[in-house]
Amino acid sequence: MTLEDLHAVLAHYPAITRPLAEPEALGNAGGNSGVSLWRYHSGQGPLVARAWPADGTDVAHLSQIHEWVLMAESLGFVPLPIRDRLGRTFQEQGGRLWDLSPWMPGSATTERPPERARIVAGFAALASFHQALGSHSRVGPSPGLGNRLSEIRALMLGGFDTLQAAVQAASSDAATGHALRWLELARRVTPRYLHQIKQAAAAACRLQPCLRDVRSDHLLFEGDCLTGLIDFGAMRFDVVSGDLARLLAEWVEGDRWARAEALNAYSAVRPLDDSEGGLIDAFDASAALLGAGHWVRWHFLEKRVFEDPRAVSRGIERGLERLLGHVAGEFR
Repeated sequence: MTLEDLHAVLAHYPAITRPLAEPEALGNAGGNSGVSLWRYHSGQGPLVARAWPADGTDVAHLSQIHEWVLMAESLGFVPLPIRDRLGRTFQEQGGRLWDLSPWMPGSATTERPPERARIVAGFAALASFHQALGSHSRVGPSPGLGNRLSEIRALMLGGFDTLQAAVQAASSDAATGHALRWLELARRVTPRYLHQIKQAAAAACRLQPCLRDVRSDHLLFEGDCLTGLIDFGAMRFDVVSGDLARLLAEWVEGDRWARAEALNAYSAVRPLDDSEGGLIDAFDASAALLGAGHWVRWHFLEKRVFEDPRAVSRGIERGLERLLGHVAGEFR
């Protein structure tokens, strides 16, 4: 993407949304999704233009994401896609899909766990978002848990061997040591996780639009006030338990008090039914088992290149630490 592509996209929007000065290229702003961002000031305030990955979100999926996000308009902390002069919420330019939205104020919390007020605000906001989209619902098994069960079975049916061969062929790689440690541990404990995840993946539950990648970086604060919930690119139908498990792991893993505070704050806005509450642990267990393996596959097998050269080593190391902690807690 070039600055010319950006200006070609912005030409479709009202003049008040166009840059007052040169836009700032942010790359993917520290993420690994393949999105490219430009931030700039306009007559409508600070805005961000987003170019979606060429091999990722398609027209149908982005249209659906925008429809869901617009359902949360009343919340005030969700950046709504801005419509162009013809009422469209995205453009096609340079082989990519583009959209435009407000740049939300605030910054992500770095404390683990965050202060109590931020835990309450963050999980209440997540509950409000789920509640706003809850009219689009159906009953069925969780697609996310089904996908994870398929991943686990594939690893057991030769996937571990394929990954091990790829890692051993790159013996001088800085990430090799942690990758081999994850492979050894994951091979050993996978059979113990399989039954729990298999049962959970078959359970009927309430499905609705979910974020599916809610992370600490996606919740913005000014003081103790939540000012933004951002990044909707992974949204699809699933059970809300997956979003809860993801944010609990990011913020409060291992802290029982903070976990209770988080779930109480969520349930005060949107009570969890029995199936939703019961599936949180299955999402957590499957993520602990598979997390490092995703980085191992992306780096050693698929040869993906990331903007941050430290991303792979950090991802594998964090995933290994999480699995070690989970095994210690579950099977001691």
